[in-house]
Amino acid sequence: MPFILALLLAALAFAPQAMPQGPARTGWEAIQQGDGDKAARAFREALAQDPRDAQSMAGAAMAQHLLGRDDQAISLLKRALETEPDFAYAAYLLGQIAYGQGDLDLAIKSYERALKIAPGSPAIYKQLEEWKKEAELHSGFTTQPGVRFNILFEGPSQQAIATRVSNALEAAYNRVGTSLGVYPPETITTILYSREQFHDVTKSPSWAAGAYDGRIRIPVMGSLRTPGELDRIVTHEYVHAALQSFAPRGLPFWLNEGLATYFEPSDHAWLEQRLRTARRRLPMSDLEQGFGRLEGSDALLAYAQGYTAARLLAKRLGPNFPVFLQYVGNGTALDQALLLFNITDGDIQQAWK
Repeated sequence: MPFILALLLAALAFAPQAMPQGPARTGWEAIQQGDGDKAARAFREALAQDPRDAQSMAGAAMAQHLLGRDDQAISLLKRALETEPDFAYAAYLLGQIAYGQGDLDLAIKSYERALKIAPGSPAIYKQLEEWKKEAELHSGFTTQPGVRFNILFEGPSQQAIATRVSNALEAAYNRVGTSLGVYPPETITTILYSREQFHDVTKSPSWAAGAYDGRIRIPVMGSLRTPGELDRIVTHEYVHAALQSFAPRGLPFWLNEGLATYFEPSDHAWLEQRLRTARRRLPMSDLEQGFGRLEGSDALLAYAQGYTAARLLAKRLGPNFPVFLQYVGNGTALDQALLLFNITDGDIQQAWK
């Protein structure tokens, strides 16, 4: 599930139970529907009527988050907590968004505040402990700051790997930007781990080679022995970061993974061969929400299907591909967005066959 959708579900579960009236009610209903534009308009109206309404500030922050404007969301949540210091929901939401932005210190402080106001949530306690362990691990890392990318790594022994990763990120930034017109405005944090650290922090399946949850996370020990594979993984994870900034409401998982694979600087003939030799196809419904639950062989088949579908769309849509992605990323149903360009689900199924 894309980070933003997971946050939306969690935030709604933690939100105040009493539904306000007037434009604020319209705003919260729009958030439940994932409509950031409508929510933002409604909460602007609500705050014009009452500039000190902390709940409307929090709703406006959630709307900005849905629109991919996390700096504005964080500013609104800080204002909400200045206005109403015991507003647990605002502290919880601030922690989530701050973590997604790479501000681990603010995330921890916000969750500690939320638990002090409203103790008793095992899930929040568990998340807070995991964040504290991550912060302790990162405290010994070296930071290589940049305009577009901040890279964290374990000291001089990983300097050469960090340089390789930095170059791969810049190449991916230019390649994806040229193809899709996507240039993420925020600085992206990239963290280089040993394999054990990576799986401890991300809880990823054993076959995963990278992860993105607001940061690019990559296990890199020994990676310079296969530098092309490192470049492939870095590019793949960068595409996820770029797509989140481009389509903050999320893309179907198979399309997100398919595009990340499509832009990799490598030969994908082996994925096509995997699809040809497979005895079955995974149904599209199984590819919508994520591949983490799949076993290694099925995960490979899922990536093969995602890549094939993304390549089909790139070829059929040509210069209209970014427009199509904007439709889907703004909430248009996938089948409707495809029909706008005279493509059907059947065309994708045929490509898989």
